[in-house]
Amino acid sequence: MARYESRRAGGRWRGWLACLLLPAQVALAAPSGGSIDQAWRDRFVMGSFADAMRHAARAEKRAAAALEAAKGSSDPRTRLRAAADYLMATSATATDCRLTDESLALARSLGPAYERELFDLSAAASIVNRKPCKTELTVTEFDALGQRLGDPARQYFVLQAKAAEASRAGRFNDAIQFTAQQREQAITDVQTAYALYQMALTDSVSTTLGDRTDNMRGWLQQALALVEHSDFEAIRASIMFLLFRVEFGAGHRDTAFALMNQVQPLLRGGALGDETGAFTAIQFALALAIAGRLPQALALYDEGARWPTQEPNTLAMRNSTLLEILGRVKTPEAHRRGLEALQQLQQVMADPAFGIPSRVAMSKRYAARFHEAFGDYREALAALKAANEASTEAQALANETARAELREKLDVAAKEQENARLKADAELQAARQRGWIVAFAIAAVGVLATGAALALAVRRGRRLAAVSAELAQRNTELEQLSASRIRMLAAACHDLRQPAHALGMLAELGADAQRDPDRFGTWLARVQRSTAALAEMLDELMDLGRLDGGHYAPQLSPVSMHELLQEVKLHFEGLAARKGLRLEVLPAPGLAEVDIVSDRHLLRRIVFNLVSNAVKYTDTGFVRVKLSADATGRAVQLAVQDSGPGIPPDKLDDVFRDYVRLNPMQAAEGLGIGLSIVRRASELLGHSLQLVSPPGEGTTVSLRLPLSDAPHAAAAAPVSTPVATGHGPRGVLAVLENDVDVREAMAALLRRWGYTVHAGGDAQALLAQFGGGETPDLVVTDLHLDGSDGLAELARLRQALHLPGLPALLVTGDLDAAITEQAQAAQVCVAHKPLAPRKLSALVQRLLTPPAGDGNGPGALTASA
Repeated sequence: MARYESRRAGGRWRGWLACLLLPAQVALAAPSGGSIDQAWRDRFVMGSFADAMRHAARAEKRAAAALEAAKGSSDPRTRLRAAADYLMATSATATDCRLTDESLALARSLGPAYERELFDLSAAASIVNRKPCKTELTVTEFDALGQRLGDPARQYFVLQAKAAEASRAGRFNDAIQFTAQQREQAITDVQTAYALYQMALTDSVSTTLGDRTDNMRGWLQQALALVEHSDFEAIRASIMFLLFRVEFGAGHRDTAFALMNQVQPLLRGGALGDETGAFTAIQFALALAIAGRLPQALALYDEGARWPTQEPNTLAMRNSTLLEILGRVKTPEAHRRGLEALQQLQQVMADPAFGIPSRVAMSKRYAARFHEAFGDYREALAALKAANEASTEAQALANETARAELREKLDVAAKEQENARLKADAELQAARQRGWIVAFAIAAVGVLATGAALALAVRRGRRLAAVSAELAQRNTELEQLSASRIRMLAAACHDLRQPAHALGMLAELGADAQRDPDRFGTWLARVQRSTAALAEMLDELMDLGRLDGGHYAPQLSPVSMHELLQEVKLHFEGLAARKGLRLEVLPAPGLAEVDIVSDRHLLRRIVFNLVSNAVKYTDTGFVRVKLSADATGRAVQLAVQDSGPGIPPDKLDDVFRDYVRLNPMQAAEGLGIGLSIVRRASELLGHSLQLVSPPGEGTTVSLRLPLSDAPHAAAAAPVSTPVATGHGPRGVLAVLENDVDVREAMAALLRRWGYTVHAGGDAQALLAQFGGGETPDLVVTDLHLDGSDGLAELARLRQALHLPGLPALLVTGDLDAAITEQAQAAQVCVAHKPLAPRKLSALVQRLLTPPAGDGNGPGALTASA
């Protein structure tokens, strides 16, 4: 009986919470009096409603048989009452909406004599938190109908309809007030229990009421006391299941699982029907998995999966829950079975009955968690992106639906007014003589034709104006974007000219500085500082370009927090000390050695930009990099705090925009795009980013980083540690570069670090330099060579030297993600120009270091290594 499903408008499935039954939703206040319709009470309240509360499977079976028998009846009342009983006892499917629409249309057409049947159909068709069928009465019409029929007991169902409408609109406090009034209109204990259950259920789907666990527990315990020793198994199972969710969520797992054990026999006996019974069993299995009882979880899941269902939502949740369980089992067999579940889930999502974007988004998130659990980070990222796209589509669809509903209401109102006017005109015409009538009719036809043509012209004019306005708006946005990019490029060029200008002047002074040893050290430090500033700016521009153009494909892998924090300390400790600041790197106990899942290059850029910004804008006190545990236990929080002046509230949204400097006097260096890169990169990686900055109290920016399930890798050796190889003092390197100046400079730098270096413009030139059995340990190559490219020349080298696994580093200024993918396919590490010497040194040493038995060759390294 999927009829007890309750789905939130945002796309969450709450069928396992609403596994109660009964349709009908909520109205405002009950009338103070009215005649009692005892026959209706006996038939509908004590009959249909009570039967659904006793045993869902039996009620549905009887109702289906009665509906089939009524099809041959010539009595409309028999057919309408059978339809109402069936809707009360079964799930809200497309078939039920067709039955609802047909039955409501028939009841309306038969007039006042069938208003009782019209009320019953509307009450039975109004299912908790479900969007009504097309022809259902509005809450106002439903309320008016109940008032006309007179029995105050009908207000129980009217109030439930109003509560459901309030829940769909997100007004959960109003919904709870309506269900509280509904409880006062109950004429049986089971009605009271159902109203209390609805109060708790509404509270459970609310995200705005805070922690209401005690209220929910109290309402459910009252409800359970009313039906605990009765034969109303369906409502009792539903109450105990929701109470299970409350206790499990509160951490009272022993109490929760004791309730689960009481509910299971009711499920197996069909108290909730196949649909909801299967759904509930699967949710129990998920709770067992969360509690670490994996064998019991799988056994209960398999039991629930055997219950028949063709409902796409149930099938999707069934496979999604299996993915969640198997992601915790983490065995090869679990992975194989999970891949089969993913295929089935994909088939379900292809079903037009399922393809609602919000449901697709939830299914994709389950798939992403499964892939992440087994280390398939690329698939996890793809699934997460699909989930985000589906969420965006769901929001757009909701907005469009709201606009369409509003347009439809306006059209209906306009048509009603037009019909009323035409009816009045017709009555006036009938009162006139035939000749006048004919003449007036001819004139009216002409007027109507002219009016129709005019109305059509007006509508077309309005559409044309709307299209023109939209085009004008798009052109304005494009012009603004273009102007913004031009301003940013101009500003970037200005800032890039500063260190370039300094380098030009320092080059002229080089000869003089060499003659004076005291001046030479100062001159060299200034050259290095200007070079570093220029390289840093170019790095930022390249990162922004790749992120802005969608050309960066994140390479997710375990990232050592120890290495990252050590890099932060080494890079910024001296800079902070020169400003008189304390740089504090504070990992929480037990977290220093954890690995997280991210793209190493982008994460390093995010953290470095945040720390650089904090040092830049802080004059006194400290800059603190703090690592702490997340409350969920599946992630860590990395926070960068400073004791700076803080950010004015009206500027908080500006700091992450392109080329923004809140205090240009304090930011003489840089392009003002560091935090813009932080925002883009964190969004691409799915890392939650938060900023808190009370004026005068400093700034804190925090990132939520998911923990890796892979075994923690030992921290890499410091850059200064020598690398033992079989060739020369530190290893034999081959350099492929067509630019002579760059080739000679790189070869000289590598020789200075103790490597034996052979350099050439192509593979043939390099092969001529190797003899006597000597082979390179590493190839460093540019991408664009004369008449060829670095990857092709590397392939020739590997083939000629019979070294298919020869490590290689591709150094390029090309930002195309396709180049990165080609390099990875060839097991080549990629780094982007300009490449600072310290980064080049670290990359070369890592590539020369033999793998630590983990199977990750050089191809596992990314551009951020």
